[in-house]
Amino acid sequence: MLERALLVGVLWLLGGGVGLVAGAAFVVYDLVSRPAPRDLLVIAALLLGLVPLVVLARGLPAVEAVGPGFVEGNLVAHYLAGAGLALLAVGVLRDVRGGPGPPGDGAAGGGLAGPEGPAGRREPPALPAPPEERR
Repeated sequence: MLERALLVGVLWLLGGGVGLVAGAAFVVYDLVSRPAPRDLLVIAALLLGLVPLVVLARGLPAVEAVGPGFVEGNLVAHYLAGAGLALLAVGVLRDVRGGPGPPGDGAAGGGLAGPEGPAGRREPPALPAPPEERR
């Protein structure tokens, strides 16, 4: 719960009210569906992929208008990028740490569970030993 509270706090600090709502929505989603790290990375990629589409839908600014003021005028793209980066960070941290995946997969905590490692990944098969040289 401390990690979730920290995430909501950071999103609130960086994104204001929208960050707080996005953080709370993520916590609810995380508690209800317990997404695997790969799912978080896919959602992050989709959110980051929407940013250029939102910018293009609004229309490209003149060359002299590109700067910090451009971001202030396009807050939807700004918040999409922030949410995508936050999910990317959480997904990468969970993948590296072997965080909780779907319930009952036995891979939580980073320990090996049978032939599967963290996040349900299978270990690659071992290469056969080289044949002995005959003399």
